[in-house]
Amino acid sequence: MGIAIAERVDGEWRVLYRAVVALEQLHATLQSLLAEYAPDRLLIGAGTGAKRLQAQLREWFPNTAWETVAERDTTLRARELYFQYHPPRGWRRLLPKGMRIPPEPYDDYAALALILQYAETP
Repeated sequence: MGIAIAERVDGEWRVLYRAVVALEQLHATLQSLLAEYAPDRLLIGAGTGAKRLQAQLREWFPNTAWETVAERDTTLRARELYFQYHPPRGWRRLLPKGMRIPPEPYDDYAALALILQYAETP
């Protein structure tokens, strides 16, 4: 599960937290993050497993509102974000951008892509 927390400062996005979390650790992680950051908005992607996850979140956090957002093109944008933060090195630099796939899970960048997509939606 990808989690990201970001804020806009002077028109620029600043990532406060970003991680890939195992489902077994999701409840404890979210509980800690909600207490530490007290985010204004809580977004959840409308992709695979979203309904089941929404039900679980309502059970864990009954007084918290989660907004469901479309996940259109977030995987592609997540790859772009990943390689912005981790530029390819060595022979991987020679691969065309469309063929570059991160060597590790990058669901946290997909979560960041959701935030950016949501912020850009009129």
